[in-house]
Amino acid sequence: MVKVGRGTRQIALAGTALAAAMFFAAGPGWAQTASPPPQDGGDTTVDAVIVTGSSIRGVPPTGSNLISVTRDDIETIGAANTPDLVATIPQLNSFNTAPQPSLSGFGSFAPGMRGLPASATLPLMDGRRLVAAAANETNPDFPLIPSLAIQRIEVIADGASSVYGSDAVAGVVNFITRRNFSGVEVSASYGVADDYHSGNIGGLAGWSWGGGSLLAAYQYTENGNITGGDRDYRLQDFRPYGGIDTRATSCPSPNVLANTSFWSVLQGAPTFGAANHCDNGAVADLVPSSRIHSLFVSGRQQLTDQATLWGEVLYSDRKDELRAAPPAQTVFIFNTNPFFQGPPGATNEYVLFRPDNLIGSDHFTNTDDRTAGNSSLGVDFALPRDLNLSVYGTYDWAGNDAYIPQINATALATAAAGTTTATALDPFGSSTSPAVRAAILDSATDVNIEQRASLAAAKLDGPLLDLPGGTLRFAVGGEIRRETFEQRGFVGATAVPENLERDIRSVYGELFIPIFGEGNARPLLRSLTLSLSGRYDDYSDFGSTSNPKVGLTWEPAEGVSLRGSYGTSFRAPGLRQVGATVGSYYLSASQSATYANDPTRGASQVNTVYLLGGNRDLQPEEATTWSFGVDLQPVSLPALRASLTYYNIEYTNVIGTPTVPYVFTDPTFASLVYRNPNATQLNSLLAIATPVNLPAPLPTIGNVLDLRLNNFGIRKTDGLDFDINYRWSTRFGAVFADLAGNYILNFDTQFSPGAAVTDSLKLGTPRWTARGTLGLDAGALAVATFVNYRAGITNNFTTPTGVSAYEADPYMTVDLRVTWTLPDVGWTKGSVLALQVNDLFDQDPPFFPATDGIGGAYNPIGRFVGLNLRKSF
Repeated sequence: MVKVGRGTRQIALAGTALAAAMFFAAGPGWAQTASPPPQDGGDTTVDAVIVTGSSIRGVPPTGSNLISVTRDDIETIGAANTPDLVATIPQLNSFNTAPQPSLSGFGSFAPGMRGLPASATLPLMDGRRLVAAAANETNPDFPLIPSLAIQRIEVIADGASSVYGSDAVAGVVNFITRRNFSGVEVSASYGVADDYHSGNIGGLAGWSWGGGSLLAAYQYTENGNITGGDRDYRLQDFRPYGGIDTRATSCPSPNVLANTSFWSVLQGAPTFGAANHCDNGAVADLVPSSRIHSLFVSGRQQLTDQATLWGEVLYSDRKDELRAAPPAQTVFIFNTNPFFQGPPGATNEYVLFRPDNLIGSDHFTNTDDRTAGNSSLGVDFALPRDLNLSVYGTYDWAGNDAYIPQINATALATAAAGTTTATALDPFGSSTSPAVRAAILDSATDVNIEQRASLAAAKLDGPLLDLPGGTLRFAVGGEIRRETFEQRGFVGATAVPENLERDIRSVYGELFIPIFGEGNARPLLRSLTLSLSGRYDDYSDFGSTSNPKVGLTWEPAEGVSLRGSYGTSFRAPGLRQVGATVGSYYLSASQSATYANDPTRGASQVNTVYLLGGNRDLQPEEATTWSFGVDLQPVSLPALRASLTYYNIEYTNVIGTPTVPYVFTDPTFASLVYRNPNATQLNSLLAIATPVNLPAPLPTIGNVLDLRLNNFGIRKTDGLDFDINYRWSTRFGAVFADLAGNYILNFDTQFSPGAAVTDSLKLGTPRWTARGTLGLDAGALAVATFVNYRAGITNNFTTPTGVSAYEADPYMTVDLRVTWTLPDVGWTKGSVLALQVNDLFDQDPPFFPATDGIGGAYNPIGRFVGLNLRKSF
């Protein structure tokens, strides 16, 4: 392994803070909660609260680890929105980053958990599913809830499909909103970093009356952008570190390739052997500019002594503007082009250039405007024997307008062949005619997407019978859900309409069995509880799936709890994965030699057709998960809490696209390769696809590759979650500390069951992440320091002679929060002023000799200093 030295800043104070947090091992943090915390406003009736991971009122998830972020934590963190808030949880992939949508800004905000895909973690709001809002994904997205409306966040870091159904493979993130709040709160924040700003304002109002309550919250958030050129730690030329020069040669100052030699062109003077190089990523956004409106309203009203009506709605409108580097261009021109600039004697040449002169700017601006609404309405009936029947429905909707400017390749090639100044492309300057320029820029991906999800559900839960160890409780329920996806628009000149839909019918049940408890406790059996749950889901497009789970919690003595769980989970293929348009593409024999080389044909490669797109034969992804752990809260140290959890996940049938060369060499894909297809085979495959670039007439086809999405991937991972926290009471207040994190023991990936096993821990996945806290409460003043740690990644990088491995340094940042409760008199009554400093020491990300010179995920914002003022009335 190569370890190339590079000067890195040593942060003594950061190391000291982490060491202190590890030594003291305590604090307010993401601790496991043994019982559901009450809602604010005095609603302390435990059996009225549903805890994440269980469908039975007041029953915590037996056998599973429950991570909770409290209202006090939320106020201390001071995050602008929910993606920023969950970026403080070490188990999530977005930990210590500036969260933004996947898929180049057009995917979801869901970050995923423990290195697994985002689609394997289920986001919820108040225990209910959410609508998808992305342009390119149909998995549920994180809600943009006004921060003042969030009571707490609960994370089940365990499979939970037996309760929630699809997507709960790695775990569940549940955003629980406030209830029974009376009064008014307002909040305003503003902060800056180098070349960056962010601010938000929000308000919360609540009313309670006999038998009812109403709550409304609104928040507006905006932030500026950060480009690659705004951060000087980015690199492109890695030759001094044993790598290669990755700078682009398609630059604002063009290069000419004639007779296999480069000639740089500067101000009309070709120079032999001196290619221009540039960093095209410098003009592209690391963080896009964004603005968000979000509104949340909820209410409850007791209709009779036995019936309570409730409802809630969340509406958000987010617009991102993402700067993207103009796409690199290569054109072939002859000296008949009036703008030809070639070396002496050249009659034709390739010109490599970046089309800034055509665009009139050094970047394109992609926009993504997404609106989302999640609403629910229901009635709870209090039945005899403390039973509860809940009948409810949800209606969720989302709209997405995505716009991505592009270059019209056909118009560009036509202009490159032009022979007059009115028709020709000038790749060296700005003399291209307005008409030609307009034709070249007349292309974009411009689509409008609408997604809908509606649900009707009923659930009955409560006590079933009394056992010596306590009350046996149960829950049974059923759901009918409908999901739709509608797309309209164009990719270039090609219309891309899609209309997709599915219906899901589900039934589920759960038993909570107290085997030993207060009534029959004995030595080493202070408490022993068993949970059995299961769910059956029937999908209209691919069929049915059943998923059970068993959980066990054993308390041998007061303050010591052992737990374990075993179950199966699944993820239904996304609507787009099932029903997206299939395209057919053509490669000539010479192109196949480069892009689809068939090793069985040697030097005699053939014309190839390949298919890409959705697949109606997709089946659900499946997972088997099990875990065991220990929770400690010693009687002699009641302020100490500690938990350690081992988890094991085997994730199979993962959906993906088979790629070359695996499609030719892996026996798993043998049925997807059609060599020398007969007319019947070729026509049947072409019949399911929309032709994209097929020539007419179609020449003899030697290979057809069915590269549509399919089930074949495997992920196996296991590791440890840990959390230990303590709070000391002192004469002046309290001191608190916490250390929480995740340590991955193994993470093996297979492209297919027949492929070689690869170790993801050697291919860019960090082995462990942790967040340490050390704080002080002293009356009106509170101070908290957070140390965020991500282990250095190991990965491969390209060298002049092949590939080598490199181990990057860890990434560690320090955050600071100072909160001052202002005097409770006059205009300062009910006011709190908070200072927020993220990345206190403005730490550069770790070096890696590839991919912009950065080793792993990081936060490009750097040191961010902000102020927040909250006031209650």
